[in-house]
Amino acid sequence: MKKIISLLAFFYIINALSAQDILINNWLLTGGISVSEPAMAETENVKGDKFKTTDLLKMPLFNMGKITPQANNQIPGLGITWIEKTVESDSSLYFNISGGGYRIALVSSYIQTENFWKGMLAIESTLPFEAFVANNKVSDRYNASTEAKVVSKEVTLLPGKHRLMLKFLVPDTLTSTSRLKAYLKPSDNFLPEGIDISTNPKGPKTINHLLEGPKLSGISVSATGEMAIITILEIDTKTEKTNYLRNVVRLSDGRLLATFRQSEVSQIKWMPKGNKLSYLLSGNVWIYDFNKGSEVEVLRGLNEISSYTWSPTEEFIIYHVSEKDDSQKGDVKHMLTIEDRQSNWRNRSFLYIGHIASGKHERLTWGNRSTWLLDISPDGKDILFSTSREDYTERPYRRQSLLRLDLITRKLDSLWIDKLFGVSVSYSPDGKKLLATGAPLAFGEVGMNVSNNKLPNGYDTQAYIYDIATGEVDAFTRNFNPTINSTYWCPITNNIYLNTVDQDWNTVYEYNIKNKKFSPLKLSEEMVSIDFARDKQLAVYTGSGMNSWPKAYVYDFSTKKSRLIDNTDAVNYTNVTFGATKEWYFTSSQGQKVNARYYLPPNFDASKKYPVIVYYYGGTTPVGRDFGGRYPKELYAAHGYVVLVLQPSGAIGFGQDFSAEHVNAWGEITADQIIEGTEKFITEHSFVDEKKVGCIGASYGGFMTMYLLTRTDIFAAAISHAGISSISSYWGEGYWGYSYSAEASANSFPWNNHDLYVNRSPLFSADKVVTPLLLLHGSDDTNVPVGESIQMFTALKLLGKPVELIQFDGENHFIVKYNRRVQWNNTILAWFSMHLKGEDAWWKDLYPFGNY
Repeated sequence: MKKIISLLAFFYIINALSAQDILINNWLLTGGISVSEPAMAETENVKGDKFKTTDLLKMPLFNMGKITPQANNQIPGLGITWIEKTVESDSSLYFNISGGGYRIALVSSYIQTENFWKGMLAIESTLPFEAFVANNKVSDRYNASTEAKVVSKEVTLLPGKHRLMLKFLVPDTLTSTSRLKAYLKPSDNFLPEGIDISTNPKGPKTINHLLEGPKLSGISVSATGEMAIITILEIDTKTEKTNYLRNVVRLSDGRLLATFRQSEVSQIKWMPKGNKLSYLLSGNVWIYDFNKGSEVEVLRGLNEISSYTWSPTEEFIIYHVSEKDDSQKGDVKHMLTIEDRQSNWRNRSFLYIGHIASGKHERLTWGNRSTWLLDISPDGKDILFSTSREDYTERPYRRQSLLRLDLITRKLDSLWIDKLFGVSVSYSPDGKKLLATGAPLAFGEVGMNVSNNKLPNGYDTQAYIYDIATGEVDAFTRNFNPTINSTYWCPITNNIYLNTVDQDWNTVYEYNIKNKKFSPLKLSEEMVSIDFARDKQLAVYTGSGMNSWPKAYVYDFSTKKSRLIDNTDAVNYTNVTFGATKEWYFTSSQGQKVNARYYLPPNFDASKKYPVIVYYYGGTTPVGRDFGGRYPKELYAAHGYVVLVLQPSGAIGFGQDFSAEHVNAWGEITADQIIEGTEKFITEHSFVDEKKVGCIGASYGGFMTMYLLTRTDIFAAAISHAGISSISSYWGEGYWGYSYSAEASANSFPWNNHDLYVNRSPLFSADKVVTPLLLLHGSDDTNVPVGESIQMFTALKLLGKPVELIQFDGENHFIVKYNRRVQWNNTILAWFSMHLKGEDAWWKDLYPFGNY
């Protein structure tokens, strides 16, 4: 009787353990792919080994990363179809692979995880196999077994959908049915809940979708409007090198005309006339004429060239040559100016002209200041260039001179000398006026539009028309709320086109000079970058939106319609599911309307409670609606968060009065609006878990994160990337600290505004922080030095506050290298998972020595 009880207890334990197993019951199966032994297989190789039939399984037959198994779909190029099959009552898949000779069979399924997960992947198979999760081999067995012995290997799965694929070697003599059984066994402290097994490839967005695969990078149009260059980039995840592909297409039918892959070919651009491309190769200028089908080298000996511009007549190019200063060598350096800390500040850039007909080169500028080409006159007779110098007596601490050089007589005229608030300029089509862009104070107060004696935000760029003969200035965007990104004065219509920051959109407007009216172009995306044909009313543009990946279009001004011409990124997102995005706003207690939007997780259920991540602008530019980016809102939403994006006062694109709130504020207004907006969002949305709200910001937004934590305890977790903890140390140490502060802290200094530099610096209120704070920083950050995070980390550690500091060696203000960017992204998500979901396994897996 005791033996029976013991046996029952044993079986009870076995059953209890097996109840934790996650069986894979549904599979996708292909027919066999024929494989053959190589010639001279019986010969020993240099290691003394002969070819074994199991080596057929190890051969890389195809690019596994390009295969997306889906029922009834074929594998491109192999001509075999995925067939969906279900396991039998014993949880095993039985299958026959017909055909003679050795064959490779593929079996696949998908594993989706809500959270970070660890466990064992157990595989029972009668055939030799290799098992892959995504593109990584996790287990194998290279001998056949009628008993189907179990092979178990630990796997780590990040949140998202993962393709499980098994390669089987089917012997040439096999006549019996093969068997496969596979299941997942959770490791200690992990549960089977939150794991979904299916044959459906559709799943949430992951960091792999964001970084890997081909990406549309840009587009430019030929002068005739007949052709365009579409640039596509892709990261090699092994070498971390970015490869560029430049496709030349005919816009009428999308036909591919040429492809440039060579990495040594640079500065590819359309010429001012016809359908001709120019580019640099081995220091020489080449032209490819698509109408003639010819490639010609037109200039030699430009090895030191850094950039070049064609004259409108195509008779010459103006190019820059950088001259390095190596007069001061060794490890002792006498700093001449504030900017001298920058490694290349002592280098100078000068202008040269290269004549196409004769091949002659001439130097155009000389001196101890760099000269920068701004434009070439429409008739090609003169050029505009600028120089600048430091002036530490008056903000913005730099003065600009604009000079005009007659290329025939070499006579030099000055349009202005030592002007504060420099501008960028280009000629009008008739050459009599200039189209200028610059700060609201670029031409005195003529471009300023603020109330109550406010100082305008210098980053709220305006557009001006400057009359060369009279010096008169028309500040035509003064009452126009969007901020100017770029401009184009059309020689066909004489209208001006403005690419703008329009609240949180990038919108293109047409400005009619005659009736002085602005009209938006009705384009297909929310965030747009545009290029115009010189000789035809046509443009091409790239754009994306909140849930719209980047695409390229051609826009016809006569029909006012867009036509899609490139959808490269679709291959990355075809099987990605997105949640909905919603508009929202609130009115602050001061009466200011503050715009916002929020992203919902896929399969959102309004009856549930969700953690929230709050994100806000860095610097002074609003958080745009672009797809992806370094802080991808839709990726955070895919991990089960509601993501709230606020556009508090101080951002450009909402009018000068709104952006002026950034000046000398340093969080005073912005923080109150973020706190108030977060509280109102929680109150108005029942699906928000008010105890699980986090916040994140970078650069100025990183400062804002730290500052918020000294003002409120509503956040359960916070992240500051490259944030500023002490305004005074950033002001003096950051490469651009003092010049950025010329706008953000206009006329305020540590010695005359103690309240701003001390009381609004988070470091001096570190004792008020109660929220767990993660500090992220690149060790080589020249914009916001890493010391800004180190000193806040030191303060909070001494105070016994919850804080972590993760430093990325060799990285600057942005985390760029592929593998580091993946870990940086995962660090952000693991931190929020630990504090907003109560799941700490991911964080401990990344940083296991937290209790050292």
